[in-house]
Amino acid sequence: MLEQQYLKDNNELNQIENLSKQISDLINLGHYSQIENLDRTRLELIKNFKDKNNKNFQILVKKLSLKNTENISQIESKLISLKDEKSKFIKRFKAYNY
Repeated sequence: MLEQQYLKDNNELNQIENLSKQISDLINLGHYSQIENLDRTRLELIKNFKDKNNKNFQILVKKLSLKNTENISQIESKLISLKDEKSKFIKRFKAYNY
């Protein structure tokens, strides 16, 4: 029974890791609309994880938290960059219309 739980937990950890990688890839590609469902699934797996006092789990959660923070920073910097590009485009567009 304990080994079955270990295998299940290990499988869930792998799923969480794979979902995190997929989310990171989507962020890098700019496909933000697809992230919400993957993140929801990942969070459900984390909530349902049985061995929450396990050191490996705690390390995983810390890594996920750091990766999420990093991803948020990337999104924010891309958003700022896109806003700057839009502003420059609008200025050029207005200059050519007058």
